[in-house]
Amino acid sequence: MKKFLLSMMVFVTMLSFNACSDSSAGQDQNLTSKESSEIGMKDFGRTVPVGIEKENGKFKVSFIISAQPYEIKDSKENESYISMIQQAVKDESPIHIFLKSNTNEIAKVEKATEEDIRFFKSAFTKEEKTEKGQSNKLASVIPDLATLNSLFAQIKNQSCGTSTASSPCITFKYPVDGCYARAHKMRQILINAGYDCEKQFVYGNLRASTGSCCVSWVYHVAILVSFKNASGVVEKRIIDPSLFSTGPVTDTAWRSACTNSTCGSTSVSSFANTAGNVYYRSPSGSLLYDNNYVNTNCVLTTFSSLSGCSPSPAPSVGHCGF
Repeated sequence: MKKFLLSMMVFVTMLSFNACSDSSAGQDQNLTSKESSEIGMKDFGRTVPVGIEKENGKFKVSFIISAQPYEIKDSKENESYISMIQQAVKDESPIHIFLKSNTNEIAKVEKATEEDIRFFKSAFTKEEKTEKGQSNKLASVIPDLATLNSLFAQIKNQSCGTSTASSPCITFKYPVDGCYARAHKMRQILINAGYDCEKQFVYGNLRASTGSCCVSWVYHVAILVSFKNASGVVEKRIIDPSLFSTGPVTDTAWRSACTNSTCGSTSVSSFANTAGNVYYRSPSGSLLYDNNYVNTNCVLTTFSSLSGCSPSPAPSVGHCGF
């Protein structure tokens, strides 16, 4: 009798095991297409798209802060995603973006939370803000060329990979992205020396050469300083060691370097000067600020070990606050 009961227990156990195995197999075979398609996605984060243009069977999309172009295929499957992006551009409102891993291709779009919408609406503004008390103490014009060149050297000496750089260093050697953080850190150096500056933002289908590789941008930004030449006439120069490592240049020469045709088709759609404390300006003129340098330092730290034109796209900096 005991042998019979033992045999029955083994038999029931085997039936249970097989039933579980059959159930699991069924689940594996019935993975939804949604689950399958999400394998290999990377969470880009919640952000505001500021431009979308159709180009060669795809849509080129630009987001706040990031200077890199992103794309989404013009397909039936992506119709709802494209519509969400277009509406978000119109409303200057955030959406949740997912990319195909190791690419700049948008794979999925979701609605942002109400909390995200409130955050971005409070951060984005059309108003140029002045810094209380600080601007009055700063000189708006550098007295001579020698002082300008000295300030350029101070800025360049903060480049990542140099023994003179403090932490975070400035990522001039990684031009793929982060120009907004580099420009803001350059301004901080000027402020510490007693001077202020403007910034110039240039927008379009931008391409630039580092001498060894090419990068693509939807915008670029650098600081624009005023100085007195030998005749006492005030002139303006761009400081941007990521493109010009030998010294300040005219803004015309700088914009020309942002449209290097040896790297492919390129064009400028617009450019604009802003106050120096503006961290980011969208093509439509909306502004972001980073007066405490939290986003600036976080971005520079994230990119500090990188150089050249790889990786591209750049690592996500969504954790930095915008």
